[in-house]
Amino acid sequence: MAISNSVSASIAVINLASFMLASGLLVLGFKTPPIRIGYFLFAIGTLTATFHAFIQGSTALLLAATLAWATVISWFVWRIELVGAFTSPIIAIVLMSGIFFYANRSAPSALGTDIPIRFHVASAVLGQSFAILACALSLLFLWLDKKLKNRQLAELPLKFPALSTLNSALSATLWIGFVFITLSLLSGAMYTISGHLIPGVSLLPKISWAILVWVWYLSILVQKAILGHRPQKVARQSLFGFLILALSWFGLIFWAPWGHS
Repeated sequence: MAISNSVSASIAVINLASFMLASGLLVLGFKTPPIRIGYFLFAIGTLTATFHAFIQGSTALLLAATLAWATVISWFVWRIELVGAFTSPIIAIVLMSGIFFYANRSAPSALGTDIPIRFHVASAVLGQSFAILACALSLLFLWLDKKLKNRQLAELPLKFPALSTLNSALSATLWIGFVFITLSLLSGAMYTISGHLIPGVSLLPKISWAILVWVWYLSILVQKAILGHRPQKVARQSLFGFLILALSWFGLIFWAPWGHS
């Protein structure tokens, strides 16, 4: 389905404005009763980003839409509404990266290609989304843990989740993210072995970062499931994993083999 540049630009502005405004309104939920319009704007941004990703198919839009839906899932499954205050600004930054980095050229599309690369891109985006959600949950966990340990109960939000709930959600998102990152590496390996390479494009930076991300999240799961490390340490390691992921995203954003014919 093709749409005009003006319509695409209008949708992009709605996406970005919705998440930017939702970011501020959801942050207010830490001190005041949650402002419902913040969730309404987040919902609008989620729907428009999903539609725009389906139409345009750029990696930034796919990541933004997937992370938005992962946030919505966390609201319904674990009742962790405050996590939206952390994911909204990240989604806005991802959308801005897609707008400004591709302002003077066509955005890479992952939807108009063959099945193997679609699977690779989908698994990579899902893995990134749940890894980012794990980072948001880690920030919320560490913040609440500090407030409770310092007995700063008056500074806690009116509707804050239990630490055990956050720990369960963090474990689940880390596992889901790890599974999709693994699938992304395997599908990428199969795609490379099959000889579907772009002349003149080096895969070494992308592969190196992908392996580093996979190894780091594997080490987190090993330390949590086997070595029994405390949730606080797992949360801090999850934050560092997000840093590695962010560096790989922004450092390799111009590398997009699925955007070429």
